[in-house]
Amino acid sequence: MDSQAHEFDVAIVGAGPAGCSCALWLQEIGLRCALIDQAPVVCSRLDGFSFRQDWVLGHPDQALAEIAQGYAAHLQRQPGVTLHLRTEVLQVRRAGARVQLSLTDGTQIRAQALVAATGMRPRHPKLYFGAATPDARVLDAISLTQQRAALRNQNILLLGGGDNAVENAIYLNELGNRVTLWSRSALKAGAMLVRTLQQRTGIECRIGCELPAALDPRADRVVVRSAAYGEEAFDQVAVLFGFEPALDWLHTLEPDPRLGAAWPELFYAGDVSQRLHPCVHSALADGVTAAKQIQRWIESGAVNREGPAMNAATPLKSPWGNRILTLTGLRFDASLGILEHEHEAPQPIQVDAELNLGGQSLLPRDDEIHHVLDYRKVRQIIISECTAEHMNLLESLIGKLAARLMQLPGVLGVRVKIAKLEIFDDCEVAIRVETGQW
Repeated sequence: MDSQAHEFDVAIVGAGPAGCSCALWLQEIGLRCALIDQAPVVCSRLDGFSFRQDWVLGHPDQALAEIAQGYAAHLQRQPGVTLHLRTEVLQVRRAGARVQLSLTDGTQIRAQALVAATGMRPRHPKLYFGAATPDARVLDAISLTQQRAALRNQNILLLGGGDNAVENAIYLNELGNRVTLWSRSALKAGAMLVRTLQQRTGIECRIGCELPAALDPRADRVVVRSAAYGEEAFDQVAVLFGFEPALDWLHTLEPDPRLGAAWPELFYAGDVSQRLHPCVHSALADGVTAAKQIQRWIESGAVNREGPAMNAATPLKSPWGNRILTLTGLRFDASLGILEHEHEAPQPIQVDAELNLGGQSLLPRDDEIHHVLDYRKVRQIIISECTAEHMNLLESLIGKLAARLMQLPGVLGVRVKIAKLEIFDDCEVAIRVETGQW
């Protein structure tokens, strides 16, 4: 145990609206907080949103960047919040009755509770974002939002079929742009957005079409190649394949022999919790939600684990067991294979998955979904990973999926089987992978 560690009640990783809101609420009830972020200022992710908006209640015609400055100024006046900026988490481990964080600047922090408030990031399939330095003409959801108000009279390609893709297609078309919306499967956007899209002219919809095989960014355009449309040129291309939690730093969590993969000290705040629709105000509200959970947890006495260290032989107060989450027989279409017809159209596959969550109390600490691994999200992750891009080899796809599932908080081991259902008439072709602890 590091005697030089800085002591706090709560350590919050991520100084966006959710992390700041959580810290503010906690310090108001007398808890000391460490707020950690790799950026030089709090709410830095809002800096690029300089256009005027009208969807944050109470801030009409004000840019998100200006709102963020107000959040930062408010937080910096709070005596109970200590900022640790320009640094990242290297390791998280238990130190006696506390959680200890090692930061990249050498700082050691100990706290009773740990909050993950690092938000979501756009998905970047390697097929389109393989270069070390992203090209300015190939946009993701964030960069498109930052730039879209300035885009006029351009030929723009949007890849994706969810709410974000459809809403951007409508918005960009209203600004006078020629828009092509390209989705490999049926649109997943809300019914109202789809109806609005159908009423627009000047938007070309390619629905149920195999996605481009390559993007070639050049100085004045992006060359797009596909089996269905050959070689085309666009001024801008935006890849809008959804978001994923920014939780890489949680990979450093070390399982405790007493608790297995369970970390009752870990809470989630903001977009990463996926409790609310992602926006500034919902992040602020979810920060308060996390703070109230921490307050109840501390006041309940659950945090007090002082005394002799427990080990695997120490009797526990409540029954424990090994928890495994299983999804069986999940069927959908994916673009997979090396043959010509396999590049032209998706084919049905079946995925079976087991996730080892380690030693768990048979009675969770509460009946809240955000304190367990939500199988709905696991299902969506499997589908998203398998349909994000064309994969030549089943081995490549199953390896990518297993690695993604291993990134989920609390997962110790993964078993995955992927079967191609229409290869042969007389047998099933499948590969099974096992990784992690079992």
